[in-house]
Parts: sequence; structure tokens; C-alpha cells
Amino acid sequence: MKKLALAFLFAAAAAVAADEKPLPVWRMPQVWPRHVQLRQQLIDVLRRGDAARMEEICREALNVLPGDATWHYNLACALAKRAAPSALDELDKAIEFGFHDADSIAKDADFAGVRENPRFAELVEKARSLKGKPGRGHPEIRPSVVMPGSTLTLNETNMAWNFNIGVFEARFNIIEPVAPIASQANSFKKSTPNSPERSSVIEWISDDTAAGNIGDVYVNRDLGHSPLNVGDFPGIINVKYCSAAHAAKLDVDHPNTLFPNCAVFANISRARTKGPFWRSTGRASFTDPGLAPRMDLLYLNNQLLVVPAHMDYGKKDIGDVFPGSAPFHLVSVGSSWSDQPFLRAALSASASFTRQTKQSIIRRHLMGPTLQWLLRRTRRNIDSESDYLSPLAHPTAFESRSLDTLRLVEKAHALRPELVPPVVLLNIVNSRLHPLHYPVAGRDYPDAAPEILYVTSSAICIVLRAPEGERTFLFRARAFGTDGNASFTWRVVHGDASAVKIQAPAGETNAIPEKGFAQITIDRRNIKERIDVACFAKTDDTEWGAPSFVSFFPIPQEAREYRPDGKIKSIDYSNPEGVYSDPAVALPRHWKDTYSYDDAGKMLGWTRSYNGRDTASFTAAGDRIVERNADGKPTKAVHVRYAPRSSSDKLEPLVLSYLDDGEPFDVK
Repeated sequence: MKKLALAFLFAAAAAVAADEKPLPVWRMPQVWPRHVQLRQQLIDVLRRGDAARMEEICREALNVLPGDATWHYNLACALAKRAAPSALDELDKAIEFGFHDADSIAKDADFAGVRENPRFAELVEKARSLKGKPGRGHPEIRPSVVMPGSTLTLNETNMAWNFNIGVFEARFNIIEPVAPIASQANSFKKSTPNSPERSSVIEWISDDTAAGNIGDVYVNRDLGHSPLNVGDFPGIINVKYCSAAHAAKLDVDHPNTLFPNCAVFANISRARTKGPFWRSTGRASFTDPGLAPRMDLLYLNNQLLVVPAHMDYGKKDIGDVFPGSAPFHLVSVGSSWSDQPFLRAALSASASFTRQTKQSIIRRHLMGPTLQWLLRRTRRNIDSESDYLSPLAHPTAFESRSLDTLRLVEKAHALRPELVPPVVLLNIVNSRLHPLHYPVAGRDYPDAAPEILYVTSSAICIVLRAPEGERTFLFRARAFGTDGNASFTWRVVHGDASAVKIQAPAGETNAIPEKGFAQITIDRRNIKERIDVACFAKTDDTEWGAPSFVSFFPIPQEAREYRPDGKIKSIDYSNPEGVYSDPAVALPRHWKDTYSYDDAGKMLGWTRSYNGRDTASFTAAGDRIVERNADGKPTKAVHVRYAPRSSSDKLEPLVLSYLDDGEPFDVK
């Protein structure tokens, strides 16, 4: 009888779920941001115990992600909290679409109001019987089996979407080569072009002291515009994409996939060349929403990405227009194909590691940082520790003539697991003694954009929008990839070092830069270019490792004047010097703000002018003054909101404008 009931239950659920189809995996990048927003809303609602709002959120989420087992399960919980009979229908759908954790269902307190219903026990058994099977409408994920030196084609059956971190995960297993690694030497002899390091790598592979490129993964992200000749690196796995992934454009531009337990090498020889938002792929990593955290995630999962600077670095009348530096990609000077020398050098270094060292690096997720360290440490003219900790080793973009590939592979081959340096993980400190005090957009400076452009573990960028002449920030570094005690050092590697003061913060435990804390003060008054402060970590056994960066970016279009006491006098936003300024960081605006103070030096507000004519006045809180008394004192003001506005200038399709936001109020 129980089997008949269960069979009936299966049939009923199939009918219920038949008209609801899960999205293909290729759609996940588009819907994931909204999923994250709704997930956070659900967490907030759960804290309040609002079952009705929980239900609303779940139903909205299922419009975004139909056929998602977890959202159906959450909806079932919301309905069960108020003992709604439809809770079991939703639980049935959750199980149909793949929620098969029977023990969790049975123990979930949310189902207390429906647990006595006989159908609940039947659904628990149904979940148990389906464990290990794909949910309705979902393809069965089967890891592909690939030979070293072959092609891995990614498709619906070997790709999964990780909803926690927002990237794809490739599922595959590499067959151990039948022939010994030493046999690669013959392949290298036949395939590798003459180069200074060639004979050394061949010798090490021949005597079985180097790992070679067996198991390394190569991913081209520019549609084959600048492809690696994979035949030059025997054993490397070449990644391709199925037609559905290609149609969804998931095989182009910034990487989006984790390849567990592999060293991954990627390149993108592309750039946006049209319109005011032109930029290299590298600059887009900083300015496109969400890209920096993704690139940081992949970097800390054994991936190295190489991208050309194109027009963003070293071009006449433009110079360096990157808003920050980051180790999660390596930028080459030049355009198409300038990435190839660095890609090939990194693969040569990977081939030169001993097997034990390479396995240790990959296990600790340190391949990206280790290669960044080696590529910088072995540059021509970087001979000493002081050279490495100086700007010489850490330009925004790298010239291929700086590569010393023979020195690179020799250092890689000599590296032992205990000598692999740790990598620095950064964060901005918010503590009782050092609470965060960020300027507020629209109040402390005229913009809608925040000061923080991105925050990742390996790179942070702060756009210096607020008017203060001196700014102080507190950061903490932690060492990743080591079990031992680490030391830290902070160095200015780009920009005016005289405008930077790095010191220990007062009152923090072990609050000295060598212990990871650094209080950084920037004198904003005279700087015209970006400042990069790099943090390095080492242990007693290692050298200083790959840098992580804190970048401070002054907006180039602004012309600032400060008073002798350091307070702001005026900011001309209209770009009087005609320099290039990235509209993705700060939209053009055509006004000048002149600040006023009382006799005690307290800011009263500012006057805004266009082309030398005063047009508006603002309070110190950023509100537009609409009425004054006979003495000129503000009596009424209105909040303003800053927003993009279309421009008649084709070269400036968007400019920053402002409009009143609300009704006038009395000024106290």
C-alpha cells in the first residue's frame, strides 16, 4: 500500500511540475545577481520571523529562477510556518527539482505545523529514494574524463553553477599518463621553439626533476584572437566551449569558471574601442560591477590571467589611466599578442616546478600568487630584496623586454614547498577604536557613487572624492597559504611617496605594520596621480611574496585648491586642464564649487558656479539653499539627488546632474 501511495505521489508531482522548467546553466550569470539580493532579503526577513514576507520573496525568486529546488523548499517552509496546506505541495516540488536531503527535511522545525500530516512522511521517503539522482529538468552532471594534452569541452553535463560564489565549476578528471613524465622531454624537444630556457626545461623533465605541464589548463577568452600554441606545452589541457555556451557568450572576456586542483592559464587580447567607455579588459576588471571580486576569487584558486593594456597605458597624451593595481591579473604593455610572452613564461615556470612543489602550490591555492611573485622577482634589474620592494618590480603594466625567462624557470625549479611565500589578504578595519567613517555620497561630496570602487582580498581601490586635504585609513593584512608566523611590510610602489604616511595604529593589539596593521594617511592636496601601496608577507623560510595593493585614486578632471590650513577652498569639476578622466569612475560635470567658512574655520557650505556665474548655494550638509533671511543666513533648503543625465554632446552621452529630492525644510 505504501509503495502505491508513493507511486501516486511521484505521478502527481510530475504533473504539477511539468509546466515549470529550470533555466539552463548558461542563464545563471544573468539571474545570479538578483538571486543574491533576494537571498539577503530572505535572511533579513528570517531574523524578523515574517513568514508572509518570506513567502513573497520566495515567489519572486521562483519567477527569476523557475525550477530551483532550494527556493521551492524555502517557500514550503514559509507556508508551513502558518500551517498552510499548500506547504506540502511546495515541498513536493522542491524534492522533484532536486532537494533530496531527507534527514534535513525530517528535522526541519519549520515543518512542525504539517509534520503530523501522513503526506509529510511520504515526502521524506520520496526524497530519500531520489538521493543521488538529478532533479526534474536538470541534466545529470557527469565529470568528463580527459587525457593530458587533450581538449576539454565544457557543456551542460560537466558544468555546474555555484550559487554561493557566482561562478561555474568544471567537473572533470584527468587520467594519469601511462608514460613517465620524463617522456615529455621528447615532446618538448619537438615542439618548443628555441628560447633561453628551453634546454633547461627539457633537461629537468628528462631527469624527472620537473613536473612539466601535465594537468595544466589553458583557457582562451578572446575567441581565438590570441591563442596559445598548446602544442608547445605537452600535457596541457585546452578548454573549449559547446555551441550553447558560445551562443551565450560565456567563452569570451573575463574568466568565469573554477577548475579544481589545476593550474589555470588564461589570456584575453580584447578591448572596448568605441564610445566614451572605451577601455582594456584589464581596466574593465576594476570598473565593471562585480568583476574585481570574481577575478580575485579565481586568482586565489590557482588561476593566472594575462591581458594587454592596449590604450590604457603608455600612450601619448593619455598615460596610465588605470584606477588601481591588482595581482589578480597581469597587464602587458601593448595591444593584441603582447600577452603571449607572459603567458608562455608563466607556463614555462609551471613546467619547471618539481612535482612535489607544484602539488603543494596547487593544494594551497597559491599558483596565481606564486607566478606573480616569480614574474616580478625575476624581472631584469630586480636583483635585491630592496629592488623587489620598490616601484621597479611593480609597474601597472609589464613590458616583455623586462622578462628574464631563464632566470624565471631556474628560480621556479629551485623552489621547494617550504619556500613558497604566503599571499596577503587585505581588509579595511572597522573596530571599536577605529570605527569606519566613510564620506556620504551626495552629502559630503557631489556624486551618487561611493568612494570605494572595489574591495577584494588582494586589491582595494578608494576614489578620493571627498574634499578633505588629509585622509586616514586603517587596513589589516593576513597571511594566506602558511601555517607559520608571517611578517608584513607596506611600501609605496606607485605615485608620490612623499604624500603617504604609513604608521602603526594606536590602541590595536600587536598594532605595528609588521603584524599586519597599517594606518595610511594620504595628503590629498597636491597629488595628481594614483597612489599604490603594496603589502607583502613572508615567513622565516621564505622571501617576500606577491604584493596585494591598496590604491588611492584622485579624479584627474578635478582642479582643487586648498587653504593654508589644509581645508578645501574650491574644486573645479569641469576639467579645466582637459585631461582624460574615466567616466566609469566619475561622470563629467561642468561646475565649480567654492567653499565658505566662519571665523572659527567651520565649513558653512559652498557656492556652485557654471562658466563663472553663481547658480546655486549649498549647506555644509549638501542641501541646496532655497531661502535666506535678511542677514543672508539660510532658512530653508532642499535635499538634492545626483544622477546621470543625457548630454547633447556625442562624446559625452552622460553627464552628472542633480535635482531636488523632496520638499524644502527649515534649516536649523
